[in-house]
Amino acid sequence: MGRKAKPTSLKLIQGTTRPDRDPSDAPEFAPVREFPESPMHLNPDGANMWRDLGPKLVAAGILQEVDLYPLEQLCYAWQRFRKKAKADMDVTASEDNALKALWSEFGMTPAARRRVAANLVDPDAPPVQKGNAFAGIGKRTS
Repeated sequence: MGRKAKPTSLKLIQGTTRPDRDPSDAPEFAPVREFPESPMHLNPDGANMWRDLGPKLVAAGILQEVDLYPLEQLCYAWQRFRKKAKADMDVTASEDNALKALWSEFGMTPAARRRVAANLVDPDAPPVQKGNAFAGIGKRTS
């Protein structure tokens, strides 16, 4: 099994995008501009993470509207981890791996940050035109 494909938006941020390899029908979602209050079912640990982490992800330009659901899942997994840690209970390997995978999805480990850079692109700028920039190279004009 190969590497997991990166979203086109992350390739644009990193400067590694190649329009000839990007899917033309990939969905794009609106960025989060105003971060919402934490979900009611999160305990204080989960809610603190939501309030601390969410605005940072919005400021970095990585959070889109559909990302609120995985972020909620991350905060919930974190609150379960903290609850077990406070009770001096061991976390199962699957819980630990799931939490690590969620950290990585949001670029919150040193290795993941190398793959996900902060979005310095103006969110109000028009979208980048898709197409093959090299399509006309090598064609004869007579």
